[in-house]
Amino acid sequence: MLVVLLPIALVAYIVGVFLASLGMFYRFETARKSATVVFVLAWIAHFGAVLGRGLSTGQIPLTDVAEYLLFLGLAVMALYLLLWFRWRVDAAGIVLPPLAAAAGFGALALLGSTAALPVARPRGWLLFHTTVSTLGMATLVVALAMSLIYLFQDRALKARRKLKLLNRLPPLDRCDHIGFQALAVGFVLMSVGIGAGVVVNASEHGRIWVPGIKQTLPLLAWLVFAGVLAARFGLGFRGRKSAYLTITGVMLGLLTIAGMTL
Repeated sequence: MLVVLLPIALVAYIVGVFLASLGMFYRFETARKSATVVFVLAWIAHFGAVLGRGLSTGQIPLTDVAEYLLFLGLAVMALYLLLWFRWRVDAAGIVLPPLAAAAGFGALALLGSTAALPVARPRGWLLFHTTVSTLGMATLVVALAMSLIYLFQDRALKARRKLKLLNRLPPLDRCDHIGFQALAVGFVLMSVGIGAGVVVNASEHGRIWVPGIKQTLPLLAWLVFAGVLAARFGLGFRGRKSAYLTITGVMLGLLTIAGMTL
């Protein structure tokens, strides 16, 4: 089921991004509305692929890097649809769906690889750790997208460029607000995931810290996010600096995926 539904989802993502781009750049209202329908269908196909994978293995599909990417893409797309239906942020349609598709392509390429997570059948704390960490990363990817949109619009406004596209972007305050909410929720989920990871390390290895990229990079990302939140609450730190640091933190978190294969 996965090898059929996932390619269908990926094709739908590509079509959806194309339609969303037409709606954004050329104001084709029909294309804009059609993009949302296609994205919903893509998510349904993606969900079917995840469900099929779980049914075929008899467990929640979070046992290796391919399944992690598969689930991450699904979560990113779900959050994009929530973002669109809640705030109608059309610009996110040319940022988040491509990221979800990239995760799906990675999953398809890695299926059958031996890049497994610590145990073959994650249960208990490990399952909780991987699930919460994946949801946290998906939420932080939303913060990444809003930071990118914020920086694009901010630079265009400061350069006094009269881009028609600016009229179709959300206001800077809304970008900052949505990005901050995503950052705060993602940070909480990431913190819980790291805490659960400590429990897993203690039970599996007899110690709370196991040296390695997949242990170090999330901690560095966590420190960056903690710094951003502390500065925002304590110093009113926001805008471009907050966006740049958010992007840095999310990229550190995404690099953890590479560390999972080592």
